[in-house]
Amino acid sequence: MSTEDLSYFQEEEFKKNLALYEQMLQGGQSVYLEADELTDIAEYYLVQNDTDKAMACIQYALNIHPGSIDPLIFLARQKMFNGDIEGAKTIRDCITDPNDREVIFLNAELLLREGKEQEATTYLSEKAETEEDAALFAYDTATLFLDYGYLEQAAQWGQRALDMEPDNEKFLKFKADHLISSNRPKEAIEILNSLLDINPYNLNAWHSLGEAYFVCEDFSKTMETADFALAIDEHDAQALLLKANSLLQQQNLDEAHQLYLRYFKEHPSNEIPYLFDGVCLSALERYDEALSQLLKAEELSQGYSPEQQHIYANLSDVYSKLYDTDKAFEYIDKIKEINPDYDTDLYKGHILMQNARENEALECYNTFIQSHEDPSEAHFLVGLSLVENKLYEKAREHFLYMLNRDASQDEENQKAYAYLAYCALMQNRYQEFIAFLKIACEKAPEALEYTVGRFIPEEVEAKDFYQYVLTHSDVFTHFNPDSSAPVKPM
Repeated sequence: MSTEDLSYFQEEEFKKNLALYEQMLQGGQSVYLEADELTDIAEYYLVQNDTDKAMACIQYALNIHPGSIDPLIFLARQKMFNGDIEGAKTIRDCITDPNDREVIFLNAELLLREGKEQEATTYLSEKAETEEDAALFAYDTATLFLDYGYLEQAAQWGQRALDMEPDNEKFLKFKADHLISSNRPKEAIEILNSLLDINPYNLNAWHSLGEAYFVCEDFSKTMETADFALAIDEHDAQALLLKANSLLQQQNLDEAHQLYLRYFKEHPSNEIPYLFDGVCLSALERYDEALSQLLKAEELSQGYSPEQQHIYANLSDVYSKLYDTDKAFEYIDKIKEINPDYDTDLYKGHILMQNARENEALECYNTFIQSHEDPSEAHFLVGLSLVENKLYEKAREHFLYMLNRDASQDEENQKAYAYLAYCALMQNRYQEFIAFLKIACEKAPEALEYTVGRFIPEEVEAKDFYQYVLTHSDVFTHFNPDSSAPVKPM
């Protein structure tokens, strides 16, 4: 269920129906609620991660409304989300009205789940011809395609809806969301600001505006929009999450953690904030707490989250930092199951090096390098791992390899200069540092942001940092490596 749908759970009508249903459960007396009302209650329990209550509510709905479409659609979607396509089809076939809009979109979603995009497009195009509300049907179709990542089809259907109703705020917001998904956030910002000029209390527009700024990496603006949304509703889930994620990106870790805790009080069933809070706590070196949050993320994901690989990767990292290499390796192997291209040897080497098992780590690194199709990239990734483990001399060897190959002038290889400058700085080799820094400023200024970026003043561009160092040489000749931040994590 989307965040927009979640807002229904705050409405008085829903709260009244939920209270009636729960009073019935406590008192044993039956109450009459419509099938769609009971399905909404089941959706609420599902969002609260209480599957047992959700399924009991749906069964009650079917007991008093046999054959009703809404609870059957709910059951079919649950089968579909759990990977049981045939089970979903079996339930769908029990529905007596195949032309119901919910059935139509269930059929289309089943086709998309099976990768049959063209069949879904043809099917929906045929059904659109007989729809009374053609604009709304086009909008719902566009939303479905966007949910499944079919950006071109989403754009076509979204534009069809706008052609019919060009001033429809919901359709305009969809266009903005599509632009954000298409990595065109600045165009989305223009649309969303115009919508907010018309209706400054449009929470969903504030959400999307915050997402657009987040994609632009303008985290101050993201937090500003989140604050506007929270002024409208202090419990607003997406605003809390946007602000917390922005604080995390800016390394304001304690503040981010407190906002995640606020979010969990209101919305305890979303695995992704638990993942982010785990990342936050790990960065704070509170590894036991981080592990607890990441295990909660794994539990809530039930193996189907789009962030599944990141959950496993962070669990592996935290177990490694807690010196449990067996559990760390277990999660590396889980990643390999869902992503056969995952660089298992590289990350196992990284874990072994973290745990001071150097000989075993070097064996894993060598296996990774020998099997990798691009030697320069392999040496670069191993170098990053060694830098994160503060083994700067060993890392230096791998970055030098990149520059000593025949393709040493390739743009991709030139980022090695920035990392060599960083390694020299960490080893208090000032002359070597400025020698590599000079080249990095000319050839790889972007890479400097990932290495020595912390030491570049806001008013100085990366390409000019060499000149800045020359005029502040006393700072860098007496540099304290313990005050430095690590390079961007792998």
